[in-house]
Amino acid sequence: MSTPKISAMREDRFDTATLSALARQCSSVPLRRAGPLIELAIVGLAKSLDKQPDMPTVALWGSHASIINVGNRLIACIEIAKEPVFPFDFLATQPIVAAVALQKNFPCIDNVIFQFWPGDTAVHWQRARALASAWLRAGRCARVICGQVEADESGEGHHIGRWQTLWR
Repeated sequence: MSTPKISAMREDRFDTATLSALARQCSSVPLRRAGPLIELAIVGLAKSLDKQPDMPTVALWGSHASIINVGNRLIACIEIAKEPVFPFDFLATQPIVAAVALQKNFPCIDNVIFQFWPGDTAVHWQRARALASAWLRAGRCARVICGQVEADESGEGHHIGRWQTLWR
């Protein structure tokens, strides 16, 4: 198989209110307790798939620090603020929740994989593209959408998603 085609990198930036509204607009299923990570994944994939042909797709997405920040915030609620944390609060932080929402919203998505992005972002993008290329060469899918999402936990509400598509 030839080298896969790679789209230009797209970067999306949203404040919290805009992100939540767009995620609900892009979703055909109710988004209960969806945090910014899941909302960024839904909006990013919706934009990546907009006006594209229907073909077997894998979503490979990750976050450098956001998943740790969300977990730490829940722990702080318990330890410092002595606020109750409910099981649904914890579940809403888990990337697997995004897989369910993404597959229900976008029938062309056969698989959703979350990867934690430690260290250098450039190295992760290289690794994600290499993995996507291997899947495409093996015929596991016809398209892979790679994304990095970073939710702003500072309270300023600047959430960022970066997306790139590889296809045969």
